[in-house]
Amino acid sequence: MFHRFFIKGVVQGVGFRPYVYRKAKALGLKGFVRNTGNGVEVVVDDPDFMSRLTDLPPLASISSFEERKVTLKKELDDFLILKSELSQGETSLPPDIFMCDDCLQELRDESDRRHDYYFITCTNCGPRFSMIKDYPYDRPATSMDEFRMCDDCRKEYENPLDRRYHAQTIACKECGPKLKLLEGVSERKLASDKERIKETAALLRGGDFVAVKGVGGFHLCAFADGKNAKRLRLEKAGRKDKPFALMVRDLEAARKIAVLSKAEEDLLVSPKRPIVVVQKRDKDSFMAVSELGSVGVMLPYTSLHYMLFDEIDEPLVMTSCNASDEPVAIVENEKNSRFHLTHEREIINRCDDSVLKVVDDHPLVLRRSRGFVPLPIPISVPEACGGILAVGAEMNNAFCIVKNGNAYLSQYLGNTARLENFNFMKESVKQWARLTRAAPKVVACDLHPGYNSTAFAKEAAKIFGARLVQVQHHKAHVASVAAEHGVLDYVGIAMDGLGFGDDGGIWGGEVFKVSGGFDFVRVGSLEEQPQLGGDSATIYPKKMLFGILSKFLDERSLMGLGLFDEKETRLYLKMLKDNYNVPLTTSAGRVLDAVSALLGFCDERTYDGRPAMILESNASMPYALEPLIFKQVGRRILSTTALFKFIYENRGEDKARLAATAQSYLAKGLFEIARLEAKGLPIVFSGGVAYNRMISGFMLKNKVLLNKEVPAGDGGVCFGQAYLAGLIAGKD
Repeated sequence: MFHRFFIKGVVQGVGFRPYVYRKAKALGLKGFVRNTGNGVEVVVDDPDFMSRLTDLPPLASISSFEERKVTLKKELDDFLILKSELSQGETSLPPDIFMCDDCLQELRDESDRRHDYYFITCTNCGPRFSMIKDYPYDRPATSMDEFRMCDDCRKEYENPLDRRYHAQTIACKECGPKLKLLEGVSERKLASDKERIKETAALLRGGDFVAVKGVGGFHLCAFADGKNAKRLRLEKAGRKDKPFALMVRDLEAARKIAVLSKAEEDLLVSPKRPIVVVQKRDKDSFMAVSELGSVGVMLPYTSLHYMLFDEIDEPLVMTSCNASDEPVAIVENEKNSRFHLTHEREIINRCDDSVLKVVDDHPLVLRRSRGFVPLPIPISVPEACGGILAVGAEMNNAFCIVKNGNAYLSQYLGNTARLENFNFMKESVKQWARLTRAAPKVVACDLHPGYNSTAFAKEAAKIFGARLVQVQHHKAHVASVAAEHGVLDYVGIAMDGLGFGDDGGIWGGEVFKVSGGFDFVRVGSLEEQPQLGGDSATIYPKKMLFGILSKFLDERSLMGLGLFDEKETRLYLKMLKDNYNVPLTTSAGRVLDAVSALLGFCDERTYDGRPAMILESNASMPYALEPLIFKQVGRRILSTTALFKFIYENRGEDKARLAATAQSYLAKGLFEIARLEAKGLPIVFSGGVAYNRMISGFMLKNKVLLNKEVPAGDGGVCFGQAYLAGLIAGKD
């Protein structure tokens, strides 16, 4: 009697079939294994076969399986690997990951035929998502299809006992993609890949920038010394102050420039190889790379990186090669760099580096992309609602497709207010709909009427014949945490920049009491403050500061601060008097920005979150200041005017302590409102401010639940939207 096991999970492109083959052969079993469009099928003469799969390949994981007895038309006397079979459904495709230790050893072995081959990979490592066109995950469905295997590679590829059996990235110096060094459109003629990499190192040492084609796009690479980093910043559009990431040779090199926790080291060396935001060992080091007390660091994750560090023994700037807020470049472009170290493998799905930050041993995902995407995240929504497409918000955006209890978050998209990113989103939705075989019955989006993503959602709902569900921004933030932790009744704290509120106002520091997963009551918030000049106050935090200070300071006192000249003061006072372009906001982000301006740390937001991040970098120990909470319009309000009075009256004291006081005050105040409302219910916390070490550290110490796999910032809004839209549609 044979038994058919249909297995779902990360079981394609990870060496799962040869693993099953070797296991069955070792046990003397008969049957076969093959890929299907939505998993792996195993037919075997052993009813307990699944219990024997206890030592899976490093990248494989089984999420579920079904079993039934079968009678075969043709008797089998061996165990075989059959050709893949197309079917409906979806499977969990593997992400792009690092180069494994076995391949690294071959790269270094002078007797190995892949010695110094820049594209060395195997079944257990290398590119995946970035080169997938469709599935089943076989070579014809990847961008490696155009490279015909040589006889030696073919033997490895067809041998089930070989580490490269059905490794779709299999290649060597004879048959694989070739490396090129371009100056403009002309190729520099060099004898080997090794020579091209040596020449690249020489260019970098000479102060040039080189665009290096990686797994999911081009990095712009430069030496990390002050002179080069400053030049790179000046010449790279839109990156005036925004921190760059560094790539270092190994963990020991990372320890020389940063103070690393065990959790941070584990992330750095993990197969995902993300950028990890860590505290500098010397706060004033690498200031041209990062003006903050922290810096993003990553380790090599391809053989090309390792070979480059054979020639260079110091940190390199590795930043995405594109203009700010545009998609990462996947083709050579002279506007980005004069020199390109590139290769012939086409990038099908562009994919930025992922970014994480650890707070009190709790990893927070800032950007979920390479190494994580396209792995699904479990989500519990009623099956009756059907498939869901949630298009997210606007800044730092991603979208989400939900099918059969799995949420597939897209790679990082960026700011969809930019036409290039908006087009990237539309193209990616088509690709993901194909990969997941999705036909959404529900389309979810933000409440904001001016977002491109909102307009796209309305269009998509018509195309799919789906129901449109609009979800308030901060409700989506807290729901993303609730969905990850499986709680339906809770109190949620959202601390964020700006979001369109249910009342048409500008929210950003909110407390909600939630029942049944989707019934929200706004029970608390920060005090409303005037946002002088509307959106321009986001860029120039002194405008936000002026509006707050004007509540308790006269014209003479405002001018006496030295932050506003006479012309500014009179103009701003007139705007306030006439109520001209002065919306009110409860935004936590704008409060932190205004504190940063008051303390003289930052008066211009040249990249997302800059004033608040500089404030965080300069903070030490807070002064004692108890939160002032009062009741108004049916909710508890945390007074932020009281905070600014305290800072103003103590402005001659230690600025680092005042910076810490502001962060502590907001954390303690909103937590206290949540605690008073919770009465034993769990409390969750999310939003862009959740990346602040002091604020999230306080929440974690008080047992507040934070996001785990989903970004706390706007990259996770789509997950919360999908969850709420699913609950609402399922109820109806």
